Amino acid sequence: MSKNPNSQSSAKSDQAVVNESLFKTLLSATRHRPTMGLVTRRTTMLTLFIVFGLGIWSLNIWATSNSQNEFLMNNGNTICGVLAVASIWFSYRIVHWFKFAEFLIAVQNEMTKVSWPKRPELLRSSFVVILTMFLFTAALFGYDLIWQLLLRAIGITA
Repeated sequence: MSKNPNSQSSAKSDQAVVNESLFKTLLSATRHRPTMGLVTRRTTMLTLFIVFGLGIWSLNIWATSNSQNEFLMNNGNTICGVLAVASIWFSYRIVHWFKFAEFLIAVQNEMTKVSWPKRPELLRSSFVVILTMFLFTAALFGYDLIWQLLLRAIGITA
């Protein structure tokens, strides 16, 4: 059995096409199937906004207060502003990248197929979960008290 010598090179060329496609998507203003998968796209974009925003906010606090670098102390707000604009653009563009957009559309289609529970069933299930959590917490607290008593009885203290 001989291996196909072109199989590895075709995989590399496919990867190059994907990277080129992603790069083109980030630099273009076109939208891939803009009316489909709106809920998943918007929630993904909002999640990316929040993650990038918290990271940039943390960077801004560090750059303007704790940095030993004079350039960062003077230009921290500008750098964070540029990063904020870039992250907003990235978040907007990544949900229109062909492969990711198709994935998000498929996710939303599957979500519409799911039969979600009605409110009474949801409340009962939530009550069971919360009650179980409290019972486990009480059990762990009881185990902790027993171990403290046993360890103090043999002379071990914290």
